[in-house]
Amino acid sequence: MSFARFSSDFLVETFTLVDNLFINEYLPFCDEKQIKVYLYGLYLCANPATDNSIDALCSRLDMKETEILSAYGYFEDMGLVQIVSREPLEVKYLSLKKSMQPPKKYKGEKWNDFNTHLQQLFPERMLTPNEYNEYYTFLDESKMERDAMLMIVQYCIDLKGMSVRYPYILTVARNWALDGVRTAQDVENRLAEYETQSEQMRSVLAAVGRKGGAELEDKQMLLKWTRSWGYELDAILTAAKTLKGSKSFKKLDSRLDEFYRLSIFTSQEMNDYQAYREHLRELAVSINKTLGVFYESFEHEIEIYIVPWTSKGFDDEALVKLAHHCFVTNIRTLEGMNNVVNKFYSLGRLSADSIEEYLRLQIEQDSKIKKIIEKSGRSRSVTPSDRDYYRTWTVSWGFDDDVILYAAEQSAFRTYPVPYINQLLSNYKSAGATTVEQVKKLPAPSNYEKERKPNFKQHEYTAEELHSIVTSIDSLSDTDL
Repeated sequence: MSFARFSSDFLVETFTLVDNLFINEYLPFCDEKQIKVYLYGLYLCANPATDNSIDALCSRLDMKETEILSAYGYFEDMGLVQIVSREPLEVKYLSLKKSMQPPKKYKGEKWNDFNTHLQQLFPERMLTPNEYNEYYTFLDESKMERDAMLMIVQYCIDLKGMSVRYPYILTVARNWALDGVRTAQDVENRLAEYETQSEQMRSVLAAVGRKGGAELEDKQMLLKWTRSWGYELDAILTAAKTLKGSKSFKKLDSRLDEFYRLSIFTSQEMNDYQAYREHLRELAVSINKTLGVFYESFEHEIEIYIVPWTSKGFDDEALVKLAHHCFVTNIRTLEGMNNVVNKFYSLGRLSADSIEEYLRLQIEQDSKIKKIIEKSGRSRSVTPSDRDYYRTWTVSWGFDDDVILYAAEQSAFRTYPVPYINQLLSNYKSAGATTVEQVKKLPAPSNYEKERKPNFKQHEYTAEELHSIVTSIDSLSDTDL
């Protein structure tokens, strides 16, 4: 799903551009339904967020599916569109300027035998000069043998019937040519591969709930899955079971493409992966519920947060506990929780027990810091800087809590108690005193506030002198400074 789309009001107020070539060269010869299909399809191309399923198109245009397919078939013959797939319907709009280019000239005598055999394949209608020219152009560009082309035409007729159109035949030929099919022997080999797939195809058709025979596109996809990607039939059928909702060859192709990119090839690997994904989804639900957030889709969350967290070694219980900690401390976003997770990772606290122990130690430490603050004559919450000071006093300087509490008592009710505690503890450290008994024997330091004297010479000014100074400053220009 796109992260952004136009509102319905915005779409109504914008425009769909129609090429003047269509209006001048094609529109006068189209019937009403053909014009409706072409223009509305053009609108859908410009607004991909709009529902463009065949059912929605039939409902919107008040037309039957066969009528829409017939209209697009007409435009395909004109070279204006390409029907990529009929089930599900997928149409590609082509450049009108290319369709208006004059065809390349070919000498008729060079193609007499080919023309004769090609026409014999269509006894019910006469082929047009434009059709012949399209075949000539393709054969010229692809270097495919003419007998191979005639075999492909016959195969398409067997598959689709006499009504099959040349754009469809040439699409098949182009796809095969891309796979290296150039000679009559190559075509025979390809057809033999399709024949050996018949039993496999029936199994796959049943797996996706398709009734009836397979389309050529289906056979090509199955051949890609088995020959190019190396999937066995049981793995393909397992992949079909992982599809949710309505199933189709196109959806199965997308799922197998996902597995192929992840180097997942066997049924067991697919089942393990699906179980892993379902586990991650359940974990995401638990975290979101604990954190107090809601998302319609979990795919983005799993990819951006859940997978990296679990890859760091956090177990499910630990992540849910961290989510609870975030909720209690008013962190209510996944990004905020991500910062907390990274902090605990840097501390090496990955299990629920180690996280619980760390939080317990933090609570105990804050309780000790709270007593120090109270001994200094203050009543406030513990801050991160308090924790930093306490860590320095205990870990770096090596003082016990009773010495720190004694220093706090000495700083009670001073304007700045924490700096005074720092000074006292620094004096204790310099003197090598580490116990309360030892620090009590030290001479009392001079008053901390009185020692904070300016390090420059002071001078008393009269009222007249001050007024003169202010006046002279006001009269200065930028160049005098």
